Parts: sequence; C-alpha cells; structure tokens
Amino acid sequence: NADGQEFGNVVLRIKADGVNPLKVNKKTYRGNIEVMLAPDRKNLIVRNVLPVDEYLYSVVGRTVPVYFPDEAIKAQAVAMRSYALWLAENNNYYYDVRASEKDYVYSGTDMEKRDINKLIDSTRGEVVLYGGRPAETGVFWKGRNSMETRNRYYTPYTYKKVEENYFSSDAPDYKWERSFDAQNISSGLLRGGYDIGRIDSIRLSPEKPGASDRTDTGRVISVGFAGSNGNIVVPASVVRELFSLPSTLFEIEVTRPIPKQLDVPIENYYGMEIGRKEIEIELKDKEKSENGIAGSIKLISGVDGEKVIFKGRGSGSGLGLSLWGARQLANDEGNTPGYYKNILRYYYRNTVVTKIY
Repeated sequence: NADGQEFGNVVLRIKADGVNPLKVNKKTYRGNIEVMLAPDRKNLIVRNVLPVDEYLYSVVGRTVPVYFPDEAIKAQAVAMRSYALWLAENNNYYYDVRASEKDYVYSGTDMEKRDINKLIDSTRGEVVLYGGRPAETGVFWKGRNSMETRNRYYTPYTYKKVEENYFSSDAPDYKWERSFDAQNISSGLLRGGYDIGRIDSIRLSPEKPGASDRTDTGRVISVGFAGSNGNIVVPASVVRELFSLPSTLFEIEVTRPIPKQLDVPIENYYGMEIGRKEIEIELKDKEKSENGIAGSIKLISGVDGEKVIFKGRGSGSGLGLSLWGARQLANDEGNTPGYYKNILRYYYRNTVVTKIY
C-alpha cells in the first residue's frame, strides 16, 4: 500500500532466501528487490540491490564472448567495475546504475556464464583509479580502434590513439552497411526534433586527414543536412542513435536506380518527331552512386528508389577499452597471467590498477 508514502520511500522489499530465485518480468535476479514510489506518486520503481561483483556477472557475461582469452575478460571486468563505482559516486538518483545503461545492459542471471564469473571473482575489488577515485572507464568499443579525445570531459585518462590497422579484422561489424530510402532520412531526423522538410542534400567529408567534421582518427563529429526548411548540423552521436548505426566511423553514399530502358524520339529529315523507340539498357551496375561535390555534398534528387547508404566500421563509441583490441593484446602476449593490468594501463593512461576491497 503506497498511501501516505513519499517519493523515495521503499514500499516493498523482497529478500532472497538463497533457495528461491527472485523473478521480475520473467527474469531472475540475485540480491534483493526493492519497490519505490516514483516522483509522480502514481507509478512504482523497481530496483535490484546486490554486490557490484554479482552485478558484473551479468554485464560482463553479456558483453564478452566466453572464448576470449582470460586476460582480456579480466581487463573488461575491472574496467566495468570501475565504471559502476564511478556511477555510484556521481549519481544523484535513486539508483546507482540503470539496467539499460548504454554498452552496459544488465539482465540478471540470464546472461551469466560460469567461467566468466570465476574470472570476475579473481579480480574481486580491483579497480582503475585516477587521482585516488574510480575512473570513468565505462564506454566500450567493439571495433579495432581504441580511445579518442572525448570532447565532453577532456579527462586526462581518456585519450589514447592507436594505429587503426593494429587490431584483427574478425571483430563483429568490422565492416557494416545500413541503407535507407532517401525520403526516410527526413522522417528519421524529425523523430529527433530536426524538421528540415524535404531533404535536398547531405554534407560529410570523406575520411581523410584535416576534415573539420571528423576527428583525427576519421570518426564523424557531425553531419550536415539541407532541406526545404533550411540547413542543420547534427552531432554524429545523434545520427548514430536516430538511424541505429553501429558506430560513428562511417561514410555516406547516395545511390539512384538506373532505368532499364531509354525512351528515344525518332525524327525525320526536317527534325520533326515522327515516333518513339524504347532501347534496352544493359549495365553491370544497376545503381548510380552520387559522389558529391568535392566528395563532401551528396545531392538528393527525390527520384523513386533513391537510397542513402551509411558504410562504416566497428561497433561502439570508439571511446574506452576496445573489446577486440584487448583480445588481440592478450593473445600477443600469450595470455600471460596478470597481463590484464597492462591492457588497462594501455587504454587508460595516468591511472593505477589497485584492490580497494
């Protein structure tokens, strides 16, 4: 009964008895379940209270393949533990970490893997510290590249540039492609609050040094869109979210279907049209690509079948620990026990890895 309760009050607490698992929405959870009154005092908030290492059983198990080398998995566990503790210190909400945290999804016991749990236990209490406090190590990259300058924070431990070709090409989404009908780009932008009307063009520099709309490693910073209602510049992170792109390391192409036949007029000696003839077109490529003006502006004509294609590499933000990069580093060193600390120092400079509990 929530009558007379205030926001933040726990109206129900269910404690695990060690025998019967706790279930919420058909998912099983460790620890305890607490039900709180929401700020509107009409809805309820459900939170799971458990030790951070048991929380890691779920998120690491979901993120890292069990066949990865042990040292890469341990590096991921320490980085995730550090970020969970950083969030707990910096959150002013009624929870420490959201279950749907980006790159950090928590699913209870459903995603746990026994072998990974053992590796997490072997690093119990170990965190990445910067200035004596847990470092913000929680943005993970699943492609080949590692960290880039983080414009929002400029934290001293979030800059590390690694050669693009260092990591293996067997990573998921090493190369990817997403195709949209051109008119759907306008509707996609509208979902994000950008009303450009009928789209006319897209501006994005090719992946080359010195481009103002890309980082020095080629990652997109922003994309320009022009339409009947004016021009806008949209941050790449927003473009990625609106169009469900795996990463912000991409190029854009516009393609148009080539007609199957041409309708050619037939003229007499005096230049007068006396009939028409349809001529079949035999081409290897069925579409024409719009390379754009100087490679930066992709024009949208509005013809039927026109496509906007995002072609990219990698999965994730490009910031933080590289999942497949850690795998490569561990393999290069023969998965030597204890090497996970070197992996963490490789990605998070000016930090120390230490046991705090």
